[in-house]
Amino acid sequence: MKAIILAGGQSERFGRPKAFATVQGEMFYQRLIRTLEATNMFREVLISTNAQLAERFKDIRVVVDEKQHRNKGPLAGIYSVMQQDDEDLYFVVSVDTPIITQKAVSQLYQFLVANLIESQLDIAGFASNGYPIPTIAFYHRNVQSTIKTVLASDDLSMKHVYQQVSSAWLDVDDIESVGQWYRNINYPQDLVMLEAEYVK
Repeated sequence: MKAIILAGGQSERFGRPKAFATVQGEMFYQRLIRTLEATNMFREVLISTNAQLAERFKDIRVVVDEKQHRNKGPLAGIYSVMQQDDEDLYFVVSVDTPIITQKAVSQLYQFLVANLIESQLDIAGFASNGYPIPTIAFYHRNVQSTIKTVLASDDLSMKHVYQQVSSAWLDVDDIESVGQWYRNINYPQDLVMLEAEYVK
């Protein structure tokens, strides 16, 4: 089992690459690496990004989106890793979710295992207020062909993948953890609020 940090977005609303923004003095991507490695669940943690940012990541394996799928969002990142790798199961997390907790990751895995035999899950992720969060989820290699089909379409929404495969979602409120650990940082003011309210 491996973990993929999705860090290839344009970050237009944020104004600069989110991966290298800092929270409590630590870059987002470095904080995520530390959290994921501390779970002792993954054989490897890697970065999925674009060619422009690839060289800025230090001391970690980086996978660049395949040429034909550049600028096609998170699905391109997941697919590119699966094309270059042979793992069966991946945990996927967006780099703009820097305060995800070890507890959240491990409990989601337990949820996956508990539902795997009965539901033969391809995707197990979190949901908030009934809405899936596909950028914090486990993905089985079985989804690769579905992702390929969606990448060839005009609509790259991740829902076109998880609606076509077996998926289940764990409510974020089921995780006893500090603050809104699943919160996305989209704007600079989001980071200000994060620093003030949620990081302990």
